[in-house]
Amino acid sequence: AQLKKYDIGGFCNGILAGLVSITAPCGNVECGFAFLIAILGAFIYEGSSMLLKKLGIDDPIDAFAVHGACGAWGAFSAVFFDMGEGFNHFNGWSGFDCNLDDSSNCKKDAVGAIMGTNVAGIFAIAAWTAFWTALIFVPLKVSGMLRASDDVQEAGMDMAKHSPPKAYTHAEGGGPTTTQTVLVEATKVVPA
Repeated sequence: AQLKKYDIGGFCNGILAGLVSITAPCGNVECGFAFLIAILGAFIYEGSSMLLKKLGIDDPIDAFAVHGACGAWGAFSAVFFDMGEGFNHFNGWSGFDCNLDDSSNCKKDAVGAIMGTNVAGIFAIAAWTAFWTALIFVPLKVSGMLRASDDVQEAGMDMAKHSPPKAYTHAEGGGPTTTQTVLVEATKVVPA
């Protein structure tokens, strides 16, 4: 394991990565391949999460690893694992019937065109996401509102901005903790 401890967040993200991976091809792959796509998606999630950490990119909830990398993998796998007849036919959303040409015969050698379409779709989605992300985050960065102050980061966002400041307020023995004391003091200050 990456941390040599159980990582519940990573476990849940691995499940979500499998679900994201199978979303694009869900209508044109068989059950066994759907399972394989989901398992491979979990590994793609883990690899892309580790790569982001190694590159120093801050993604605390692994949103890109789950949705970006596994979403792209799903678009690729829709072509690779299509239930058409080998790489000669492509079913797509036609279910068990192949895509037909103008003379009502199965289109042959359609996989290359479909792969090109899916790759173009991946780049279009990435460009659309980059545009709207920049439109929102660049003004926040320029105005100094994107990053929390050093004091807030040092204390922790839970303590500074959330109520209650921590999810678990009891010590193991059931006695009060510092968190409970802070919570009680905060309720005295804030009017009801």
